[in-house]
Amino acid sequence: MRPHDNSESSIRVVVVNESGFICEGLSRVIERFKGIDAVASLQRPQDLGDVAQQLRADVALIDAQFPSQAGFEAARRLGESGAKTRVVILSVNPSLAEVERVLQSGAHGFLLREAGVCELETALHAAVRGEKFLCPTILQRLPEGLTIDAMARGDSLPAGAAQARYSIEDILSKALKLGILQQK
Repeated sequence: MRPHDNSESSIRVVVVNESGFICEGLSRVIERFKGIDAVASLQRPQDLGDVAQQLRADVALIDAQFPSQAGFEAARRLGESGAKTRVVILSVNPSLAEVERVLQSGAHGFLLREAGVCELETALHAAVRGEKFLCPTILQRLPEGLTIDAMARGDSLPAGAAQARYSIEDILSKALKLGILQQK
């Protein structure tokens, strides 16, 4: 663990990636966001629970590519522990199965490799608010105004949106058919 000695901020982020180089780069990007601090970098997701609690982290940004699904397992354990730390998963090689694992792990956000810095900032803010965030390319061709949270709750659709209800499986299936996701 490499703690970062920053002042208190509204959002405290722990970066979890097996590459020290990538951890440092992501931390530097996060430090550019107003009101967000990268408070630690971890190369072992198994350490996340203790570090998140000790540093009072609001969000953990976890790489999806850890061997043996260790990042997803850390996200799941964090959620089951009752910790207030929310999880955003970052993936460089998405597949339908991976998006499903993200949602099943209890993560609040999922960013695909083509996501930009603005999407990262948005995902961190959404996670802190308890909202789900999926990389916009997954949702870009779905009816305007639909959100994952609204669909999951079964809320009424926004005016002008298609009148069908969409499950997570429907969204993922459509993203797969449109070529936005790849199935392994």
